[in-house]
Amino acid sequence: MSAPEVAHVLHLMERQVERVPTHAALSWESPQGLQTLTWSDYRQRVWDAASGLLDLGVAPGDTVAILAPNVADHYVADLAALLCGAATVSLYPTLVEEQLAYILGDARPTVVITVDASAADRIEQALPADVDAHIVCLEGAEAARVSWAAVLHYGAERRTVNEAELSARLAASGGSDTAVYVYTSGTTGMPKGVVLTHANLLAQIGAFDRMGFFLGGYRTISYLPLAHIAERLWSLYFPLANGGNVLLCPDQSQLAACMKRQHPTFFMGVPRIWEKLRDTVHQLLAGPDYAPRAAEVAADREILMDAWTRRQDGLMPADERVRAMRAREGVLSEIRRDLGLDWTINPGSGAAALSDDLRDFWASFGIELINGYGLSETTGVAVWERVGGSTRGSSGFAIPGYEVLIAEDGEILLRGPGNTPGYRNVDRAESQLFVGDWLATGDIGYLDAAGRLFVTDRKKEIIVNASGKNISPTAIEEKMAGNGLVNQAVAIGDNRPYIVGLLTINEPALQAFARARGIEGPVSTLIEHPDVIDAVQRVVDAGNARLSRPEQIKSFRVLAEQWSVDSGELTPTLKLRRRAIVARHADLIDSLYAQPAGKALAAPPGGTA
Repeated sequence: MSAPEVAHVLHLMERQVERVPTHAALSWESPQGLQTLTWSDYRQRVWDAASGLLDLGVAPGDTVAILAPNVADHYVADLAALLCGAATVSLYPTLVEEQLAYILGDARPTVVITVDASAADRIEQALPADVDAHIVCLEGAEAARVSWAAVLHYGAERRTVNEAELSARLAASGGSDTAVYVYTSGTTGMPKGVVLTHANLLAQIGAFDRMGFFLGGYRTISYLPLAHIAERLWSLYFPLANGGNVLLCPDQSQLAACMKRQHPTFFMGVPRIWEKLRDTVHQLLAGPDYAPRAAEVAADREILMDAWTRRQDGLMPADERVRAMRAREGVLSEIRRDLGLDWTINPGSGAAALSDDLRDFWASFGIELINGYGLSETTGVAVWERVGGSTRGSSGFAIPGYEVLIAEDGEILLRGPGNTPGYRNVDRAESQLFVGDWLATGDIGYLDAAGRLFVTDRKKEIIVNASGKNISPTAIEEKMAGNGLVNQAVAIGDNRPYIVGLLTINEPALQAFARARGIEGPVSTLIEHPDVIDAVQRVVDAGNARLSRPEQIKSFRVLAEQWSVDSGELTPTLKLRRRAIVARHADLIDSLYAQPAGKALAAPPGGTA
């Protein structure tokens, strides 16, 4: 399959119906056992749903929004909207009302599909007054709302009437038509709708096809929100091209159990997921099956670790390869089986930086993580490592069709067919996204002599946490700074499991607070007083109430000193120099992550607790 052969991703589904009509397309676990939609079933349901959406008034160029977990009908609804000629936008379940209202106002959907009455209430309250959208509930419906069952039922009844119109829309579609809006955080805190066209998606599919990604059976697990471009690629779009089977895991807490039962051939895990799975490995090693074999496990891990290190240096004699193969197939193969990773050919990582320690850990169990790099603005992936050729610290090589250029200031620039045309409702010239025909990533990096990309820093200020979620620090900080006893705030969380904060104190407010309570002492003493910490905690709690769960500050430190231009933590225009602040307080920040989340303490000058 090469991307130029078709103009719309739904054309790919038709091929799978012809090629593997009875093969499993979507599968999920239920109390009655494993449920499955075959490719023929999947296509039938998409066309029924599209017929129903057409009768709800969905027209070419419209938007259909979806706020739902990774269930089969989320996939069906997404593709049905495309069949109608519309674009889709999946919404993160963690959005707070302000963010939800902003996105709905920007996307202006004709239809919003959500889970149940409670979620529908959220949508109804968040919809701007000038956005007239039908609200469809996957589970039941109340007055003034539509049930998904009714959409499917009446859509099926009217298929003979609507099929010609849907076929005409599909035939008239072009690669430049928008397929999806992926809303991602901006430095101002306002999400931006990344426009991705059918041509963008098909180019991405074609690139991975040329890399041999779709050879053999493709079986993956869907567990990240479909608002995440990586999840859309692996579980929504790629299977349309390879006829693979997607195993749905809407409850992420059940991921480890689902993997053990389903044994995916491809598994994409953001670094935070690989960290959680590492915890699962430690539990296995401490259990009755492997604790008695600890010496055997350690010996084989040492062999694989040595082989992995030697290969990084380009030294891998034939006898070492044989030793490594034997070690890989011993007790470690049983551990991979118990994790459900024994059939996994492509264990991928992306969306956030992958630490060398984490990569080394998995390599010692015979699981060589394949790293990638890209943005929502590049349709998810622009750089990917070769299977069997992973390198510590590297994100790999440009995928087919892509080029990487390092600007004079070290910024990574990307050019390729997956690059977005721009942001919804933002003029291209004002987006500051492009340098000529190159996309400016906001990241700093370099290319080695072989052409591998190494990402070393972030030029832009967006936080990407360990789960790959894009978070605007400004949006967090503005909820805290200047309130009550808090003067300034810095949010930290890059490649970390959650957000923590460093706060400076409003000294005049602190002195007034202390006098009113008969508390005496210098600032360094006052900030340690329980009443002061409680007052700051209330400011943080109030700010957190206006933020989504991933954005919320889980722990913080109150600092005795003030940041200034002279100390190097503020620019001449009084903007925060986040890198300088983080570097100065590195040990303090590490201590925040070493303690249970939710603990708030004061710190004296210099950043030590």
